[in-house]
Amino acid sequence: MTPTRALTIALIVSGALNLFLVGGIAGAAFVRHRVKAEYPVVGAMTGRSPLWTAGRDLTVEHRQGLRQVVRQANQANRDAARQARSERRAVWQGLADEPFDAATASRRLAAARDLDRQTRGRLDEAIVAFAATLPPEERAALAEGLVRLQATRGSERPPRR
Repeated sequence: MTPTRALTIALIVSGALNLFLVGGIAGAAFVRHRVKAEYPVVGAMTGRSPLWTAGRDLTVEHRQGLRQVVRQANQANRDAARQARSERRAVWQGLADEPFDAATASRRLAAARDLDRQTRGRLDEAIVAFAATLPPEERAALAEGLVRLQATRGSERPPRR
């Protein structure tokens, strides 16, 4: 093989490899962008922490138990939450429709709020039932975490000690 031929082959192989690498990087960046757009991280848009983070001061066993309770409650609430979002979306999309029926829109939004209250109530009850199983010091740690989490969500600040 002549030196120029070997150099030509090496350049072609190098170019193909570079093209493959650039394509792989571009493809990974595209997929990452799509995943972020379709599946935002919990709380990323609102700056809110997930509810299970209220148990960060619990023992590992109880922290895992809290995560499981929250996960199970959220799974049980999934259909109702989806229906509430669907109701809201339908109302917002129908605002431009003619003729606009404000009474129907208000009724559908009220139904969505009721579903939200039901899901929140079931989640709250699941947390209370879990807290009842904790020893007093763990329950106090969970209470502090919940108060801290509520304060970061913009409601009233925790009381000063």
